[in-house]
Amino acid sequence: MLKKLGLAALILITGISVIGTGWAAPSITTIEVSKTAVDYNIARPSSDGAFHDGLLAAETSAGNLVYYNTKGQKAFSLPAELKPVGDFQEQRAVVKNTKTNLFGYINTKGTLVIPCQYTEANVFSEGKAKVTIADTKENAIIDRTGKILSHFKEHVDSEYVFTEGLALAYAPNTGKIGFVNASGKLAIPYQYKYSRSFSDGLAIVQNSKGLYGYINTAGKEVIPPQYKSGGDFSEGLAPVQNAKGKWGFINKQGKVVIPFKFTDAQDFSEGLASVKNAKNEVGFIDKTGTLVIKYQQKYDVTSPFKEGIALVGKQANSSVSNGKFGYINRQGQLLTKLEYRSESSSFSNGYAVAFVKPGKAFIVSKHSASK
Repeated sequence: MLKKLGLAALILITGISVIGTGWAAPSITTIEVSKTAVDYNIARPSSDGAFHDGLLAAETSAGNLVYYNTKGQKAFSLPAELKPVGDFQEQRAVVKNTKTNLFGYINTKGTLVIPCQYTEANVFSEGKAKVTIADTKENAIIDRTGKILSHFKEHVDSEYVFTEGLALAYAPNTGKIGFVNASGKLAIPYQYKYSRSFSDGLAIVQNSKGLYGYINTAGKEVIPPQYKSGGDFSEGLAPVQNAKGKWGFINKQGKVVIPFKFTDAQDFSEGLASVKNAKNEVGFIDKTGTLVIKYQQKYDVTSPFKEGIALVGKQANSSVSNGKFGYINRQGQLLTKLEYRSESSSFSNGYAVAFVKPGKAFIVSKHSASK
């Protein structure tokens, strides 16, 4: 997943046609890069560098974590003892009280809505967050009001990011992967070398022989491990790599629906998936396998389409971060020059972060109007 930047006091307005959603006529979309730069670095590892709930977590050049709004302004100020930890998720962000070293949650206005009373606090997902209560040392699952939904004593090594009711969990000694449920119980045993979160009802797993397949939320292997590599299911399809190193796409029944003919392939998003040919050129196919954005020599790295726009670019000296990136529309037209860094973000509710260099970024906004 790549990210993208805009250039200095520049406003880019480009008229394009974007495929509609089926209920409205096509629209003209314009992209505008803010005139004023923001003091910005991605707050690794607690931030993915994108807008969440209309707010952007940023590490300033001084090393402070702040939240910018979509105008590039500091969204709010917190009391001196409260330090933000990472991105907003589901209208909540974790903060730490530096006097007590305990964690709580603020809302998008910067108000402390769940007190700092936890020795550990995880992000919200599917309306739930895992915390460790300071007074009792118990683990608990809370809702967005702070109400305790369940208690559990056993500590499982997990980030407790739930998708479809399950979160990745890691065995303490072997590092093998299983899944924990929202009651804190191990729902799928530790048995895999590698896995990712559930997507579209299935999760990719790697067995002890290094082969990849897919399990359902009951832990059943519905597509037996047989591939050299694979991606997540999205929009009913997943990219997989066969024994010969070629990539194609399968459906949830394990049937090959787009033949193995690509040197690389990414997940579908908004009906399109990035693929590479033997020349390492990038193009995009639709779900029938038809090439709808032709192969381009000037790209070799892409991000998924979000809100009709994708970040594309070319890495330099085997380093993605040293490459040059720009945004394209669904017709493959460049909306910006290839002049930005890969740390730039995809669009979220009409906004993205255009990253120029450490400490300097611009807010990119997307506007649409009917023809």
